[in-house]
Amino acid sequence: MAERSRRRLAARTGAGRYVAPGVLCILRHRDAVLLIEGARRKRWAGKLQGIGGGVQPGENPVRAAVREIREETGLQLSADDVQVKGVVHSQRFYGESKLMIVVVARAPHRRVRGGDEGTLRWVPLRAVSRAPNLIPDLYTLIPRVLSLRPGELLSGVAVYDGKGGMLSLELTTVQS
Repeated sequence: MAERSRRRLAARTGAGRYVAPGVLCILRHRDAVLLIEGARRKRWAGKLQGIGGGVQPGENPVRAAVREIREETGLQLSADDVQVKGVVHSQRFYGESKLMIVVVARAPHRRVRGGDEGTLRWVPLRAVSRAPNLIPDLYTLIPRVLSLRPGELLSGVAVYDGKGGMLSLELTTVQS
């Protein structure tokens, strides 16, 4: 009986499958964060998401964040410009499970260039909670990450229904 329940839970949450590493970059300039509205070809088309993507083989998460920021925005940042703020296990997000390393970086200016990933939008921090079409966990995750004190990290899990609907989000602040 317990084994059958465990298998049902694993099927519902995506547990037991390969979890790809990724980076979620919360890119700030003064009182705004940069989000990307997914291109039509993306599974999350029309949804606002943070800058980021997969960590390539042999690449560390900070280098991946710098690369993703450069590829998606044209901004040239260094590893020193990026701060790791936590890890969120995103389960069944459009059918994939990812272990997202969450980073924060400051943009030197707001001049960015989009690409084929989608349309870039600077969203005022005060408007994030009301942003239409934001990926559901970001309504909570962005303000929570930006409110962390020095020495604090975020650990969390976001469980999705496989189609972009969030079933649950658990975030815990821990000391580094």
